Amino acid sequence: MISAYENSKWEPVKWENDMHCAVKIQDKNQWRRGQIIRMVTDTLVEVLLYDVGVELVVNVDCLRKLQENLKTMGRLSLECSLVDIRPAGGSDKWTATACDCLSLYLTGAVATIILQVGREENNTTWPLPVKIFCRDEKGERVDVSKYLIKKGLALRERRINKLDNSHSLSEKSLKVPLEQEDSVDINCIKTNFDPDKKAADIISEHQVSELQEKILEPRTTRCYKPPTIPNMKVFEATVSCVADDGTIFVLPKPSEFELIKMTNEIQSNLKCLGLLEPYFWKKGEACAVRGSDTLWYRGKVMEVVGGMVRVQYLDHGFTEKIPQCHLYPILLYPDIPQFCIPCQLHNTTPVGNVWQPDAIEVLQQLLSKREVEIHIMKPRSDYDKKYEEEQWEIRFEELLLSETETPLLPPYLSSSLPPPGELCAVQVKHVVSPNEVYICLDSVETCNQSNQHSDTDDSGVSGESESESLDEALQRVNTKVETLPPLTDFRTEMPCLAEYDDGLWYRAKIVSIKEFNPLSILAQFVDYGSTAKLTLNRLCQIPSHLMRYPARAIKVFLAGFKPPLRDLRETRIPYCPKWSMEALWAMIDCLQGKQLYAASMAPAPEQIVTLYDDEQHPVHMPLIEMGLADKDEQ
Repeated sequence: MISAYENSKWEPVKWENDMHCAVKIQDKNQWRRGQIIRMVTDTLVEVLLYDVGVELVVNVDCLRKLQENLKTMGRLSLECSLVDIRPAGGSDKWTATACDCLSLYLTGAVATIILQVGREENNTTWPLPVKIFCRDEKGERVDVSKYLIKKGLALRERRINKLDNSHSLSEKSLKVPLEQEDSVDINCIKTNFDPDKKAADIISEHQVSELQEKILEPRTTRCYKPPTIPNMKVFEATVSCVADDGTIFVLPKPSEFELIKMTNEIQSNLKCLGLLEPYFWKKGEACAVRGSDTLWYRGKVMEVVGGMVRVQYLDHGFTEKIPQCHLYPILLYPDIPQFCIPCQLHNTTPVGNVWQPDAIEVLQQLLSKREVEIHIMKPRSDYDKKYEEEQWEIRFEELLLSETETPLLPPYLSSSLPPPGELCAVQVKHVVSPNEVYICLDSVETCNQSNQHSDTDDSGVSGESESESLDEALQRVNTKVETLPPLTDFRTEMPCLAEYDDGLWYRAKIVSIKEFNPLSILAQFVDYGSTAKLTLNRLCQIPSHLMRYPARAIKVFLAGFKPPLRDLRETRIPYCPKWSMEALWAMIDCLQGKQLYAASMAPAPEQIVTLYDDEQHPVHMPLIEMGLADKDEQ
């Protein structure tokens, strides 16, 4: 590689994904064979050095075409994976801590690698399943897989075949229904990697058959039986939990032993569940849940939010939000009714007809895990379909109340720049990248006055003057912002008031919903151009009289310069990688604290301007002189 490329010169090449190349490692002055993973920018490329297994981002100046004679030799590195372990924490991805620990322990070490390919397996499995042994500080031979388990970074996992769709049940497979017309076989096979494996670790055919009979039902039966109410007016029970809606879940004393017995059987039987293929959960669907204590329970899906699922532990009553990987779409002992019975206090109505958090907290402290005597006054089933529909009707009616309705307002008026060729004094309010900024006219106060608007807003509150400026109107609104109704309509471009970091409220508009749990909104401050991710308590409806003022911030693109063709700086703007962070800070220095003037080059919607300082010099010239930008002649 050195003799072939030491004196080579860079030539322009149109690099594409998966192309082979020679890569120069600058700090080591070495040449390595590589393969293009992706084009980061026009000048930066992510490559895989496949002879050493390293991925890195380099400048195109460091790349050369790989000679044909160097492609004939196979890769010098092998891609391997440790067998019999999986990531800890319930995720299917390894944590950064586990990766760092493995890298620290193995990088540069001399290790013994044992291929774990059985007689019945294809010896071309990729990545290669292996066990790795190396010496520790004491010189003792250490199994790296066991080391990760000992550190709490991995969990042991029995080897099983991957799930495959089938309509038959083999002698050593467990049939798990996923669809009405399809099924999935989870094959539990004896492995020949560990001949001394204890018999207790191998699931017998009798156990599989017994487990199939006990816990599995066709997909058409997707719910557990409701709890059985004791046939007596008074019975003893233990309070399992108190829900947020005031429902008290109790476990009858005679059922406690049966619940413990069933839970133990579930743990002993559910040891051969494999990795679940992508599955779409539905609200109300029954399932098996692996709790935070690593035990399996019977559950029910209450809500699906992104990659998380809110589930209810049916035999205990409480709910929890957990990752989807902790759920499995099977029914456990479907013939056994739920053990936990939901109850409500007779003739007890919370203040305001809604249980407040402090009241729930009192109930939880008073009742949780206590033995109580239950007097049945009026049997009522929470599993009655009609009752659930009534609850939904109430929720929908509440959404239609007048106090929760956000009036639909038109978009903000736009500020406009003078015709092309005319200079106007401006202020830069927000910098997105070196050539994309938000500006406002210095004379914006005159643009904020409206001559055709009543001095009484829609709510009938009068007091603002027609000549009142936007700053004065906002100052007055900030004194009574707690009286404004909350925002309930989150459609894109929806006008609103938003709280900034300084504690004051400014005009804004909705950009998007950023997160759902908890709900957070990306809003843009229309008079400044900046954006912020805000929770609901930092958003409220905007008084209609504030809509008469045009939005001050004008998004413009700066003419006269462009990103440099060759830029070796590694620190890039994350959302705009064609520019370096150094160029961004340099542009901010050029704009800060200066009287600036703008000359429009192109009209809306994509407004292009040239910015000048008070001496009529283009503000971007220092960036070109420092090599942070190239001159744009267009």
